[in-house]
Order: sequence, then C-alpha cells, then structure tokens
Amino acid sequence: MPDVGTAEEKKWQATSDANTLAEANVILSDNKRLKAAQKAAKDLAKDAKARFEGMLKIANKGEKVQGMKVLRRDNV
Repeated sequence: MPDVGTAEEKKWQATSDANTLAEANVILSDNKRLKAAQKAAKDLAKDAKARFEGMLKIANKGEKVQGMKVLRRDNV
C-alpha cells in the first residue's frame, strides 16, 4: 500500500489499528465470542458467495464459483 496521508491521518490509522488488534486479542481469548464470530463469518461468506454468483450470472460469466478455498493465517 502506498504511503499517503498526513502525519495526523497516519497517527489516527495507527491508533485505530492498535484498537482493532486489542479487540481481536480479546475475542481470540474468549472461546464463546470466537465461536460466534466464526459462525458469523461463515454466514457472511455464504451470503457474499451467493451475491457474487448472482453477479457472474448477470454478467454471463457462469453461475458457480469454482476452486474457492480459505487461506489460513496461522500467525495471527
């Protein structure tokens, strides 16, 4: 990603990222929240896939998404 923005914008982004990472750590350490987030992510992905397939159909580019796979980030 290109390095753009004012020093104030960069500081705001760094602060926002720090808060996001802190909240992610809270969720990762709470098994109940983590399971709920994983279920929500699965549901969102299913909806996104259906929408994408609908767009492909409209664009006459096919009806199914082939070869999709989830990439794991083990270092999170």
